[in-house]
Amino acid sequence: MKRFWDLNQSGREKEVQNNMSQTLEERYNQLQNQYEALEKKVDHLYDLLKTYEDVLVNIRNNNAQIAALQQFSETASFKLKKLEKRTSVSDPKDGGNLQTVVSDTAVTPADASKEDAYTSIDYFDFENHFRGDRTLIKTRQTQYLPYFKNCCSVVDIGCGRGEFLQLLKENNIDAVGVDTYDEFVDYCRDLDLDAICDDGNHYLSSIDHTDGIFVGQVVEHMTTGQIIQLCNIAWEKLDPGAYLIIETPNPTSLAIYTHAFYMDPSHVKPVHPMTMEYFLKNAGFKDVNVIYTPCSRLDTEIPRLDGENIKNLDAFNDAMHVVSETLFGSQDYAIIARKPEERG
Repeated sequence: MKRFWDLNQSGREKEVQNNMSQTLEERYNQLQNQYEALEKKVDHLYDLLKTYEDVLVNIRNNNAQIAALQQFSETASFKLKKLEKRTSVSDPKDGGNLQTVVSDTAVTPADASKEDAYTSIDYFDFENHFRGDRTLIKTRQTQYLPYFKNCCSVVDIGCGRGEFLQLLKENNIDAVGVDTYDEFVDYCRDLDLDAICDDGNHYLSSIDHTDGIFVGQVVEHMTTGQIIQLCNIAWEKLDPGAYLIIETPNPTSLAIYTHAFYMDPSHVKPVHPMTMEYFLKNAGFKDVNVIYTPCSRLDTEIPRLDGENIKNLDAFNDAMHVVSETLFGSQDYAIIARKPEERG
């Protein structure tokens, strides 16, 4: 009887083991199938992600092309208006024939002794070609808006195509743009911006006061005497507590010499930030700060060297960081000077 029980028990155990083995095998197969199905879904998701990335790249490229086309369209429209102004529709004395008016950008006798980049080339077209998209420039210049908050009489010297003027207007800050190049002034007015054709120093001398001055990419076009005069007049005309901001190419970054600076034939020379700081402090400004704009940095740097048992590794990396900043640092700097509050 006991032997029968043992045999019967042994048979049941084997049956249970077989059932468990079969169940585990089935479960393993199910998991394997699920894993394979999940793997297919992951591959599908990866393909979708890759497609999505390709779509994003195409969208970015298309947006860049659209922005370029929009800029071209605006420029062409402006040029057409200028051409229409310079060409009379009909001349009664000439039987209705078209009559071309002499260009208002002709070289004056005073300029005949020197090469004037603004009349030797189409500087408006030149600026559009090399300066880039207006929207991009506006985005970069938003960093300066807080310094002019609640202002009502900002002067934008060298307003160019009006990027900063437009930013100020969009933020309900009243401002006037000043530029010596009449086509820029006409373009700004075409955008319903307040702009006048005048020398910046001359305009500042003519006004009673201002609560903010912005000078973007201008001092590199000026002589040393004109820069010093700008600093002195700005100090005289600024309201107490108001800011003067000067943005210009950064000569402490060698990248400007191989990139943008010498492309512009109207540039005189780069102005070192310490020189600019000296001029401003001599004019009376005490609160003067230099910022190296992050948006003007090149997307390049010398990588740090890693390794073991390398003599002077930290000193080498520190030195190469200095070299990297010298080669690839910010291509622009801005000097921010604040006129102190008057004491009672």
